[in-house]
Amino acid sequence: MRVEDIDTPALIVDLDGLENNLDRYQKYFDERGIGLRPHIKTHKCLAIAHMQMRRGAMGITCQKVSEAEVMVAGGVDRDILIPFNIIGRQKLERLVALARRTRLTVAADSEYTVQGLADAAAAAGVALGVIVELDCGRTGIGPPAAAVDLAAKIDQAPGIELRGIMTMPATLDQRPLIQETLALFDKRGLPYPVVSGGSTPGAFNAHQIPELTEYRAGEYPVGGVGHLKGGTHSVEQCAGRVLMTVVSRPGEDRAILDGGSKSLSGATYREEDGSTSMGHIVEYPDARIEGASEEHGHVDLSACKRKPGIGERVQVLPVHPCPCFNEHDEIVAVREGEVEAIWPVDARGRIR
Repeated sequence: MRVEDIDTPALIVDLDGLENNLDRYQKYFDERGIGLRPHIKTHKCLAIAHMQMRRGAMGITCQKVSEAEVMVAGGVDRDILIPFNIIGRQKLERLVALARRTRLTVAADSEYTVQGLADAAAAAGVALGVIVELDCGRTGIGPPAAAVDLAAKIDQAPGIELRGIMTMPATLDQRPLIQETLALFDKRGLPYPVVSGGSTPGAFNAHQIPELTEYRAGEYPVGGVGHLKGGTHSVEQCAGRVLMTVVSRPGEDRAILDGGSKSLSGATYREEDGSTSMGHIVEYPDARIEGASEEHGHVDLSACKRKPGIGERVQVLPVHPCPCFNEHDEIVAVREGEVEAIWPVDARGRIR
């Protein structure tokens, strides 16, 4: 089957671009002695996770217990980090069951979370690692003295093991926070084998924080508009695309695609002129997806010298690949126009 035979809208991944991204990011982290722990929340796909592991990833990151359950069931079960506060009986029961099947570490930023983890792990008789999330603007605990007090409670609690700290994101301006926290860990004699940082946009700056032992990155295999504009990915390296068909031309400067928010997600980015767009059309880079309804993409063609006709197919780079991939049941893997595989989005909709 060729790409021309794919019905639209369809999520496709260019295999040359995907493999190039997997190789160059793994090479960067290998050369700097930092473990790469890919975040599967972007692609949610076992086939891609296995590709990452074969290239040398130390383990994976899953945002929710349900994502980790899918990965472990599919054989990606070496070492999993869930950088999320796990709260509630239902999730804790599933968490300790999962800990019987893989090395598992979770994040915590409160005594409430720590107590729940300790009680569940001790009752189940499983080994469960815990890292302290530092406050970098989202979840997390701060200041450093408070983080170390929480770490001491983890270290003393039965059923759980203190494994270190994490930040999100890991940018150079967060390094003083990391250093201060680790100095206090040393002063208290607390272990920190794991110093985990994250976010794809800052991945190639990870070496500027030598304290990091591992790095979590999710979007790097497939890229997206932000990565194209940020310079970490070329058009060719933006491997995740939504294939669409032009189904209407209501006016000279307008086109309608057969995919809207249910194909791309509702994410937008701001252009230099202040306007917003919902994606980058590869074949028509001067076009702007100015908005969308659920099943229609509304395209402004006013800046285009050449304009598409009805029936023409285009490839759209999503603004935010994570929710975009979660909108689709499957990924069509393409190389030089030929379909090589169709992969399920195995962890689609796993949000608990």
